[in-house]
Amino acid sequence: MGYASDEPFKGVFIDELASDEKTSVMAAPGATSLFGYDKDGKYVAGGFGRVKFDRKNNVAVVSISKKAKWSDGKPVTSRDAAYAYEIQANKDSNSLYYNEMLENIEGVKEYHAGKAGKITGLEEKDSKHLLIHLKKLTPAAEYAGSGYLLNVAYSYHYLKDVLFAKLAQSDKVRKHPMFFGPYKVKKIVPGEAIEWVPNKYYGGPKPKLAKIITEIVPLSQVATAMKAGKYDVLLNTSSATYNKIKNDKKLVTLGNLGIEITYLGFKVGYTDKDGKSVMDASLPTSELALRQAMAYAMNVDTITKKFGRGVTKYANTLLSPAYGGYHDKNVQPYSFDLKKANRLLDKAGFKRGKDGYRTQPNGKKLVLTMLDQKGSKNDEAVRTNYIQLWKKVGLNVKLYEGKALEYNNYLDVLSSNKRHDFDLWTGVWVLPPEPTSYPSYISAPDSELNYGHFTSKENDKLVAQMNSPKAFNTKYRIGQMHKWQRYMQKEAYVVPLYYQYGLETISKNVKNFSTTTENVKYNFWNQVALTK
Repeated sequence: MGYASDEPFKGVFIDELASDEKTSVMAAPGATSLFGYDKDGKYVAGGFGRVKFDRKNNVAVVSISKKAKWSDGKPVTSRDAAYAYEIQANKDSNSLYYNEMLENIEGVKEYHAGKAGKITGLEEKDSKHLLIHLKKLTPAAEYAGSGYLLNVAYSYHYLKDVLFAKLAQSDKVRKHPMFFGPYKVKKIVPGEAIEWVPNKYYGGPKPKLAKIITEIVPLSQVATAMKAGKYDVLLNTSSATYNKIKNDKKLVTLGNLGIEITYLGFKVGYTDKDGKSVMDASLPTSELALRQAMAYAMNVDTITKKFGRGVTKYANTLLSPAYGGYHDKNVQPYSFDLKKANRLLDKAGFKRGKDGYRTQPNGKKLVLTMLDQKGSKNDEAVRTNYIQLWKKVGLNVKLYEGKALEYNNYLDVLSSNKRHDFDLWTGVWVLPPEPTSYPSYISAPDSELNYGHFTSKENDKLVAQMNSPKAFNTKYRIGQMHKWQRYMQKEAYVVPLYYQYGLETISKNVKNFSTTTENVKYNFWNQVALTK
């Protein structure tokens, strides 16, 4: 298998400590989830674990199958499931994903603050049963990826001697990770490749492949490599690569409209000493008119048609249509309108100077710094196009350090929390199956993923309502999600650009490969096979 990328994978094989989707995708042959879930992301029977909810007592009851075994033959236990919460909640782990949803578990907040040596809300009844005591049971907790519960387990017996502060850099995590999925790691070339062999202790159907090698392939080489038959599977197929290989009769490209979204974000604040996002009214991006004008000055629809090659879709809200009824199809996108952009800026007091560029309403010079990641020639052309269009409405936009950054450097800057190092950025949100989790991740005051640091009472109210007791009624919940999408569209702290079809290309001798998000029965990798 090839993974199309010009960047190495980071190789932190614990999701709670990882910062790149690439590593998670490449780990799939071994890193199966603990619980099964359906196409809507709701937990169902079918995994190596099962979670049931006692709404009356606010308890999630986790049961682990006797069939679940690590690749060293040791059983997966309730201690392993509890350990996942400790990894994410321990302050020394420095997890990006610690958030207020996790604090809904009794004792997590105290454990995170170092006031308690254990999480009191995790009750290990026996080696196969874990009771998770919640402060309240929200509708989102019953869905995978919501952040309220974790759908993973980590081998406590293997990792317990590693300090939390050193876990992400440990050889046990980076070079010799342990999984309970159908395959186990034989060898890792850091950043470049992983070799897998069957896990003989796997509790599901016997894996059908003798060996899997997954390696990073430069974007410039993937089309040629696939046509030459070098790889049986190409992960992360781009629209440009798809365009080059779609007529090759030896290959099939699978795909479905994804739940991730490409967006433009504005930095409107910073993180205070307590780790909370705080708005900064002195930043030019705090002006609503500026954010809206920049959105109106972007010809996203034209770009999507020109470069999308039929596998991208112009976005009208921050939630993909792949979420079904939760997506509000009636929200109007920021359609290309330079006249409207100019009017907004004029009215808000952004005056043009003799050089054609605008100043801030207070008369100060206005230069906006854009953070972006290095990509293909098409990506570069699209970025240059937007910067030129912003210039047409009098906005001077410069790239951070004068260039697009390599992905890992881009991610470091994006999450650095410095006050004034950049003003806007483009990025991709890889979202959980549970739709109401997304607003919490990107806008919770204490979320590490709230890169723009926007926060408001209205937003907090909307996020709370979509997970209130009333929201066990799906119709009400959907209504609140629609209100949030309309609010976010109006405020333009994050502007949706386009949705992307997730594409994977396989040769015709590959059987049982899947691109669907649900993992109803263990892990589809136990079914993947090659025909002669």
